[in-house]
Amino acid sequence: MIGALMALAALAAPAAVAVPENGGTVREDGDTVRERTQREHAPQTPAQPRTHGWEISSAGRLSSGAHLSSVTSAGRDAAWAVGHQRFDGVADGVLLSWNGERWRQDRTPGLPDVDYWHSVSAASARDVWAYGWSQTEETMARYDGARWRRVPLPELPGEQIHGFSELATAHGRAWLAGNQWIHTYEGGRWRTTDLGSGTGISDVYARTGRDAWAVGGFSLVGHESRPVALHWDGARWHETALPDRGIRLANVYAESARSVWASGFTTPVGEERQAPKVLHWDGRTWRDVTGPVAGLAPQALSGDGRGGVWLSGDPDGWEGPPVFWHYGHKRWTKVHGATLPEGTTQAYNVTDLAPAGHTGRQWAVGSYELLDGQGSSFGYEFIQRSRH
Repeated sequence: MIGALMALAALAAPAAVAVPENGGTVREDGDTVRERTQREHAPQTPAQPRTHGWEISSAGRLSSGAHLSSVTSAGRDAAWAVGHQRFDGVADGVLLSWNGERWRQDRTPGLPDVDYWHSVSAASARDVWAYGWSQTEETMARYDGARWRRVPLPELPGEQIHGFSELATAHGRAWLAGNQWIHTYEGGRWRTTDLGSGTGISDVYARTGRDAWAVGGFSLVGHESRPVALHWDGARWHETALPDRGIRLANVYAESARSVWASGFTTPVGEERQAPKVLHWDGRTWRDVTGPVAGLAPQALSGDGRGGVWLSGDPDGWEGPPVFWHYGHKRWTKVHGATLPEGTTQAYNVTDLAPAGHTGRQWAVGSYELLDGQGSSFGYEFIQRSRH
């Protein structure tokens, strides 16, 4: 298991960048102090970022090599984001919390130390779950409004690990979904659904304890690959039929029982570049609603609370602002996110989205890279919020 976790840590690490020699220190208020060289390359939150409907909420406050992979919200004044930063090449798990005014590192009692926090999900402001790992163990933690407590993970056969599993929560239930298994937590215990060899889940979303969705794909030597979309009805998971067997689904969001969105990608015949795909479920069937969406690898999908959705990910090319696509009033609109004015930005990568309560605004997290003009690049985390 230790060997598998070390390999997992290597996959979770961002692309190699030049890191200043000093490791920096952490103040009690949760902000990282990057001394000398580090702060020369870590821009602070700009007062007036170049933006089209999005604004920087926090950026460059962690160490070089920082990355945020997941964000969740339990209202306008309560949100959490997780990921990791690096000190002298060593990973350090990061869990940030939003109190309605600012983001800061969570110092709540009981929070376990891990190398990487991977996924976070809030059923309410007093029921938040986080999953991550170190080189020796995987960790699940639950916040009750006062402190964090460890939750034993469901056991897997042999030396298998949960890996890049994703979390979803709803009142009274939690799900952990990944390679071959979906685990349901209820009443203080886990129940495991075996999906069979070759089936992997890339995202899971719970609207209620009786209405959840999981998407991913099936790939096994000697068998035809296909996408997978599963629905939880409160008792079991059921697979739904998809219109295109060539799609690889990456994200899912359920607005209602009759409005579910899924995003992913496909590789057109004769082409090497992957093309984004967006599907919509109306309660009976899935249909392709991709329309003009292009120019990014989908990695993040969320609703806007008004019947529409936001889609983002890794934009095509090496340079440029964050790219968002918004669906509303029966049409797609391409929107550029906020950018940092200092330095030469190489790339932005949005890894997750979450609604900021019922305000109609949206949180976006990920990472960006800056070029220092001397042949080195420095990667940092960012958190953005839509203006409306």
